[in-house]
Amino acid sequence: MEKREHLTLSILLIMYILLEVHLPAFLSGAVDSIYGKVALYLLALHIFFNVCKVSGVLALIAVYTMIKRASLSSGNFAIREYLPSEERKVMDFSKFNDFPYTLEEEEVARMAPVVRNETSVGSAYKPVLAGLHDAAPTDYEGVI
Repeated sequence: MEKREHLTLSILLIMYILLEVHLPAFLSGAVDSIYGKVALYLLALHIFFNVCKVSGVLALIAVYTMIKRASLSSGNFAIREYLPSEERKVMDFSKFNDFPYTLEEEEVARMAPVVRNETSVGSAYKPVLAGLHDAAPTDYEGVI
């Protein structure tokens, strides 16, 4: 009786592998998660070690096929394949920002430097705060 069950399981797994069986959306979301993948691979390994080696190998292939189909139907395959990674984006942005030394930068480098004379410590004048125009002082801590 066990041989017939193993044969039936093997035939069902072969049919699943060869036929294009689409997973429902709720099932593909569960299979495409990390927990679903781990559970399926553990089930396939259980079949491999405890049921039959041939059925176990077919179960591993069927699990791989199911995960691939779930990834295609949930859209995660397209996200992994076609959206650039963060490292790729950084490389692209660095290429975009790598431009040659411009004429404007050359002219600014040749210009005379701007001289700033800071007021000395012992200055005779003090700056005066202009009218606040109904603005709060900088040290005000009340409700605005």
